[in-house]
Amino acid sequence: MLLIIISFLCFSAVCYQGWLGQLGGLEILLLGISTVCFWKGRKNSAYKKQITLVAKLLFTVAGIMILLRHPIDTGFVEAGDGQSQVTVEWRGQEDQSIDLMFKPTSSEQGIQKTINAKVVPGTNQIQVDLSSGTYLMESSASDLQPKMKLPIYNAIEAYITTVDGTTFILFALIAMGIKFVGVLSSAFAWHLLLKGQGIVFPFWQTIVTSFLIGRFIGTFLPSTIGLDGYTLYEAGKYSNQWPRVITAKGLEKFIGITGLFLGMLFTLPFGYSVLIDVTTKSGKPDAAPILAAVIAGIAGSVSLAVIIGLIKPALLSWGVSLFGTFLPQKVQNQVSLFTSAVAAYRGKLKLLFLALFSKFITHFTTAVVYYFTALAIGVTTAAFWPIVFGSNIQILGTIFSPTIAGEGAREALQALLLEKQLGGVAQAVLSGALGFIAAEAATLWGGAFLWTRKPSWRPHFALVDDKQVDYDWISEDDTGFSAEKLAQIKSEQGLAQKEQEHIN
Repeated sequence: MLLIIISFLCFSAVCYQGWLGQLGGLEILLLGISTVCFWKGRKNSAYKKQITLVAKLLFTVAGIMILLRHPIDTGFVEAGDGQSQVTVEWRGQEDQSIDLMFKPTSSEQGIQKTINAKVVPGTNQIQVDLSSGTYLMESSASDLQPKMKLPIYNAIEAYITTVDGTTFILFALIAMGIKFVGVLSSAFAWHLLLKGQGIVFPFWQTIVTSFLIGRFIGTFLPSTIGLDGYTLYEAGKYSNQWPRVITAKGLEKFIGITGLFLGMLFTLPFGYSVLIDVTTKSGKPDAAPILAAVIAGIAGSVSLAVIIGLIKPALLSWGVSLFGTFLPQKVQNQVSLFTSAVAAYRGKLKLLFLALFSKFITHFTTAVVYYFTALAIGVTTAAFWPIVFGSNIQILGTIFSPTIAGEGAREALQALLLEKQLGGVAQAVLSGALGFIAAEAATLWGGAFLWTRKPSWRPHFALVDDKQVDYDWISEDDTGFSAEKLAQIKSEQGLAQKEQEHIN
């Protein structure tokens, strides 16, 4: 019980910081401690089911609260009668007088007002006399960026009042629909990779719902830990073929990142202006071709290596052995894992390339979501290809971000890459945040399926080598998904060495 109390206290601290909009490395550490203490404390508790039920409820409510309370920079001013303070950043090199226009978000709140203010390079605090209400601050000065922070839900609420409601709802729904297509495409790739290992589950009843549950859990965890962990767990649990499932999951990771890199390569020629914007902003406009070459080189080499490995894994192994002295040991180990996984799919090249194409569609549609969220918040000048290209890079950065669900990193990268394309930092940050919310709204209801995964739940069918399994190995008092349990199973399987024992 002591471990459960420690878990609750750590989780409460994370929730408190999340309510304040302050998530960082310490909060991730506390969440990790809370998780470990919870699973260990629950293990020998007589109230295991009740504790799990309460934990699921708290996890759901807290996760949604933390998401909506995350603060971002906007151009909105919450004014009271009298003097109000606005914060702006001037990126020019010299002091300058600029005009600031304050537009009320509602005709009932006040009248539009324009003031002239002197700004100096860096952060400026400006006093302005406004009537009570919410105002959108605008300026024709491109080097001026508003720095007023609002929680995501407040920012969305305020922005909705500045655009046509029908327009917002239409493009937000389109973004959600496109994201769901991407999720289905990713689930189909996982279905194919399991099928290649002789494991077949019902696509809609098992594969898709496990993906939705995994995405729901992953909303509140770093990177893709929740999605990868849960889909691996469920496929292994109901097939009892852990080595095969681990092989499929390992190959899915390689194919998934390749799908993202292919998306970057495909959109690079059309989104090159993004690199010009970034390098110009940093004072080095001539560096754009070099940056493009670096991106093309990294994305192209990884994609080429994986494609060669899918077709001729022996050729990739030969190349590594030939140039092994020049490659880090970690790279050599990854190539070894990759070629071992591919070997388990010998003679199934068509299936592998179909899975790769599905992953490409997944990442491409995710990037497209941000174009439609830009339209939803009224950025009518949004250009399709630059936004999709910039969002591909943002997605890559988010994958490797240690923050919970990529919060903070996503918005920062979107602002860095697409500030000019979207008309300012506020618009870029909000489009990134809204893109995440639209994506999660398309799948967040996966939490409902988590409640259906009771000990008695079974797939409609589970075929291993075309034979229906009997599920005899599953205990009726099974406690469900556990990161600790999953790590132990993976360790016991011996990973790459034992995967070869189950090659078709």
